[in-house]
Amino acid sequence: MAASNSFPVINPALTMEWLSANATGKGVQVAVIDSGVDALHPELAGKVVRSCVVRKNAEGHIVCDEIPVDESIDNFGHGTAVAGCVAGVAPDVEIINIKVLNEYNACTGDILIAGLEWALAQGIRLINMSLATSKQQWIQDLFRLAEQAYIQNSIIVASRRNVGDLGCPAMFSSVISVDRESYTDPYQLGYRTNNMIEYDARGTEIEVLAPGGGHAVQTGTSFATPHVTGMVALLLEKFPEINAPEAKAMLKAMAG
Repeated sequence: MAASNSFPVINPALTMEWLSANATGKGVQVAVIDSGVDALHPELAGKVVRSCVVRKNAEGHIVCDEIPVDESIDNFGHGTAVAGCVAGVAPDVEIINIKVLNEYNACTGDILIAGLEWALAQGIRLINMSLATSKQQWIQDLFRLAEQAYIQNSIIVASRRNVGDLGCPAMFSSVISVDRESYTDPYQLGYRTNNMIEYDARGTEIEVLAPGGGHAVQTGTSFATPHVTGMVALLLEKFPEINAPEAKAMLKAMAG
C-alpha cells in the first residue's frame, strides 16, 4: 500500500496488522507534554531530540526554556513512562519533551496552556497530552488551542481523567480522546460508539519505563493515550498529509 495524495481514507487493506508491520514512526515528531522525559534512559537513547521546560520565573512570568537534551529530567516518572509507551508502538519516532508538570505531577492551568502554545508554535504535527483539567477558568483557552491545532493540521491525542468527569482537552471533538482497557496487545484499539471518548487502548497494569533506566508497572488512561499516539505516528509516516478527521476515520476503521 503506497502513500499518495489520492489514497482512500477507508481502505480495506489498511489494518493495524499491516500498519505495525510496515511503519515505525520514522520521520515523525511527537511532543510529549508531561512531567519531563529521562532522555538518558537506555530505551529512549537518541529518541529525545528537543527538550523544553515551562516554568514561572522569579517575577512570576511564564517562560519556555529550551534546554540541552542531555539535561532533560523527569522528577515524577510520568512523562518517561508516557514517552516509552509512544516509542513502544512507534520505535523510530522523535520525542520532543515539553515539561510542564512538577515533582508532584501537577501544574497550574496557565503553565499547561503555555506548553501547548509552545508545541503549536513549533509546528509539531503530533502532540500527546496524558493529562486533563476540569477547572472552568482554563477550558476556554484550551478549547481555543485545540481548535488552533485542528486548523493548522496538528493532531492532539488526549486522555480522559481516570475518575470523575471527562476533563479537557479530551472532551473536545477536535482532539483524539482515549480511555483505557485491559488489552495485552499494544496495537489493540477499541472504538466506543456514541461516546465523547472515542477510543480505548492498552492501559491496565502495563510495564512502563521509569527514570534512571528502570521500569515500573502502571495503570491509567495516561498510558493508554500514548499507545494511540504511537498508532497515529505510524499513520503519519505512511500518510504524512492526513489531518485529524482523517486520522480519526482511519483509527476507527482499524479498531477491533
